[in-house]
Amino acid sequence: MKQQVKSINAHHTLPLAYLLRVWKFRSFALTFAWQELKVQYTQTIFGALWALLRPLMILLIFTFIFADVIPIKGLKYPYPLFAFSGLMAWNYFSFIVNNGGTAIAGNQQLIRKIYFPKIILVLSKVLVGGVEFAATVLLMVCMILILHFSISLNLLWLPFFLLLNIITGFTLAVWLNALSVRFRDLNHFVPQLIGFLIWLTPVFYPVTLVPESYGFLLYLNPLVGIIQGYRFSILGDAFPGVQYFYSFGVIILLMIGGLLLFIRVEDEMPDYL
Repeated sequence: MKQQVKSINAHHTLPLAYLLRVWKFRSFALTFAWQELKVQYTQTIFGALWALLRPLMILLIFTFIFADVIPIKGLKYPYPLFAFSGLMAWNYFSFIVNNGGTAIAGNQQLIRKIYFPKIILVLSKVLVGGVEFAATVLLMVCMILILHFSISLNLLWLPFFLLLNIITGFTLAVWLNALSVRFRDLNHFVPQLIGFLIWLTPVFYPVTLVPESYGFLLYLNPLVGIIQGYRFSILGDAFPGVQYFYSFGVIILLMIGGLLLFIRVEDEMPDYL
């Protein structure tokens, strides 16, 4: 009796069927994320505390620069809360892009051994970054209590801006994986670009410091609107202007295009690894 072999080809898979397959393999994302977290914090002195220590050290450095050396005036709230609300959004975004963008290239052996929708690897990075984001939320709560800062019902908006945060990072990570299997230079270029872009994004300084003649650049950067959304939710700042939502619309279109490209090239990925 001849054994039947079922062939799974992503190239000819409709997007909806592919997403249903991703849902079927969702436990893989949890497994990969758990394994990475164990490896990341095993045999370290502070263990999982590094999820708190890393952003705290960055905050201390920039608080010293912008609160003491080059003080920013006119803030309605303590500078550490202002800076950390921006850092929360930026760190999660950069983690997804830098780690999720190399998820395929970094798991060559796994991809060759077993089949699963490879975008699962990107989703697992979103989950790992989510654990570190949860740690920063805990740190923010502690800072709010220590500084006796009061919050409002604006906090209910935070999940919405968190979702935009995830979508933005995930979109860039998907495009990077789809393109970098052929163009490996992207894996070296993008982390450098992300490291530079933090200075063009009002993470540690308010948008009012940007000259009006360059204000249009803020609307092209979706992270600006997201950070403003975090500050609206946590600090009671003004709601992001409608101009920021144009860039969010572009991100949604890019996400759809990135998913279609990823599905198209998924079968070819092992050949280039």
